[in-house]
Amino acid sequence: MELKYQNYDFTPILGWSISRFEMFNKCKRQYFYNYYPRFVPDVPRYKMTRLRELTSVALEVGNVVHDVLEKFLKRLQVSDSDINEERFFQYARDLTEKYFAEKTFIEKFYGYYESIDMSRVHEKVAACLKNFIEGPSYSWIYMVAVRSVKNWMIEPAGFGETRLNGLKAYCKMDFLLPVDNDIYILDWKTGSKDEIKHKSQLMGYAAATNSNFGIPWDRIFPKIVYLYPGYDEFEIRFDESSLSGFFDTIREQTAQMYALCKDVRQNVPQPIENFEKALTPSFCRNCNYQGLCFPERTGAGKRDAEAFPACPV
Repeated sequence: MELKYQNYDFTPILGWSISRFEMFNKCKRQYFYNYYPRFVPDVPRYKMTRLRELTSVALEVGNVVHDVLEKFLKRLQVSDSDINEERFFQYARDLTEKYFAEKTFIEKFYGYYESIDMSRVHEKVAACLKNFIEGPSYSWIYMVAVRSVKNWMIEPAGFGETRLNGLKAYCKMDFLLPVDNDIYILDWKTGSKDEIKHKSQLMGYAAATNSNFGIPWDRIFPKIVYLYPGYDEFEIRFDESSLSGFFDTIREQTAQMYALCKDVRQNVPQPIENFEKALTPSFCRNCNYQGLCFPERTGAGKRDAEAFPACPV
C-alpha cells in the first residue's frame, strides 16, 4: 500500500490543531504572541522571533528522543540487522550535547537555573530509549511492521496540513505505516500521560489518515507510546458517536479561534487587548513570552523560587 500526502494550495485562514487550540484555551495572550507576532505593538520582530525560538529542557529531551527514533527507523528501511546498542546510545548522547549547546532555554533565559544539569538530561534520554528497545513496539516493528518497510512514512515533511470534515487542520504524525491492508500510527511521548488530550490527538491522526488516503476507519490503528518513566501504550477505538463528537469539537474550537479574528479569511487578529492573559504562576513560568507580560523578567535574574519553582527535567 503506497501512501502519498495530498498537497493543498496556500490559504491564510487559520487551521485547527491540538497544540494551537490548547494554547488558545490556556492563555490567549500567549496564543497572540505565538501566532500573530507581526501584530504585537512596540516589540521588534527580531525579539519576537528570539522569544518564539526559546525551548525548554523537557521539550528538548523530547526532540532528541524523536530524532534518534527517526534515525533508527530510517536505518531500518535500509537494513533490518540488529542495532549496536553502544553506538545507538552514544549517538543519542552526542545529539543531546549538540542540541543543548545550540539552543536557548527558558529556564536559563528567565533565570530559573544558573545551568542545566546535563547528567539528568542524559539519564532521561537514555531511559526513554532503553524503554523503547525493551518494549513491545520495538519487537513488533522488527517482526511485523518491517514487512512494509518501503512504504513507511517517518516524520513526513511539512506541517501535516489536512481537511477534517471540510475544515483546515494540521495533524503531523511521528510514524505512519501500512501492514497488509491496515494502517498503524505510532506517536512517541517522553512526558506525562494526558489521556483526554492524547485521545483527541489520536482521533485527529485517524481522521487525517482517513481524509488524506481514503483508508476506512476500521482499518486505522493509532497509538501513543509512552517512554518515560516506564513503557506504556494508549490506544483508542472508534464508533459513530465518538467520531461525530470529535468533528463537532473541532468545529466548535475553530469557531472560538475565529471569534478573535478581525478578518477570518485573512487570519488577521483583533487588537491584542482582546486576548486575555492567564496570569497563572505554574503556567507563566513555562511561557516563552513571560518577559512581555512581566518586564522585570526580561533579564536572566533570580526568580522567587517559591512563586516560580524550577521545572523538573
